[in-house]
Amino acid sequence: MMSFLSGVTTRHQPDAIKGKRGRVLLIALSVVMALSTAVAVALDTTFANPDANDGVYSVVVQGDGKILIGGFFTSVGGQTRNRVARLNADGTLDTTFADPDANFDVSSVVVQGDGKILIGGSFNFVGGETRTGVARLNADGTLDTDFADPDANDGVDSVVVQGDGKILIGGWFTSVGGQTRNRVARLNADGTLDTDFADPDANDQVYSVVVQGDGKILIGGWFTSVGGQTRNRVARLNADGTLDTDFADPNANDQVYSVVVQGD
Repeated sequence: MMSFLSGVTTRHQPDAIKGKRGRVLLIALSVVMALSTAVAVALDTTFANPDANDGVYSVVVQGDGKILIGGFFTSVGGQTRNRVARLNADGTLDTTFADPDANFDVSSVVVQGDGKILIGGSFNFVGGETRTGVARLNADGTLDTDFADPDANDGVDSVVVQGDGKILIGGWFTSVGGQTRNRVARLNADGTLDTDFADPDANDQVYSVVVQGDGKILIGGWFTSVGGQTRNRVARLNADGTLDTDFADPNANDQVYSVVVQGD
């Protein structure tokens, strides 16, 4: 079974994730800092200024304490890093991690259990090769050429790895792999479209995708209908991508940027 670490946010909703030793890694438009939870307003001065030159949209802490960041930046620590970089645990640039060279923003970063790294965004080239919306990197930052180009026709805001290794994506797109998939789709572990997963047919952007323990899928975003039925900004899908009609319409009156399932 594949496991992963995820610190996913969207470009629209900065968030925070806990790192080791009780610290919290914050992402705001163009700064990454570590703050101590013991003193809520005290800056952790042992964490260096990574000096990203533009927005950071996603932060993930690896099992070894190193920190992956994705966003709109093109340099970190004074060195070229196009939209993805890795920091050491102290905030300095990890120069052993290659520049993945994504040509446009990266909104979502996920680490697979095998150490490979999935990225989602609005890019269409990574490492000089065509990768539209989703790509996979090797653990050293180079492009994993064994992972196919999913060919999403618009931006991907959320990437989630299921326990079986299949990959859920949510975003702006209306087709994946040349087939209609409105804002949510599932990929096989090799990056190809999983045609067994139905088109959920959300009528507007999906910012957040979460898999429940029972395999059902929660989505949040800007949509007002899913599967032809009214669902205002939050909906639940069955494991096959069809709308779960047992889940009521929460009727949120504006955009939902993040969905989290509580332990209960």
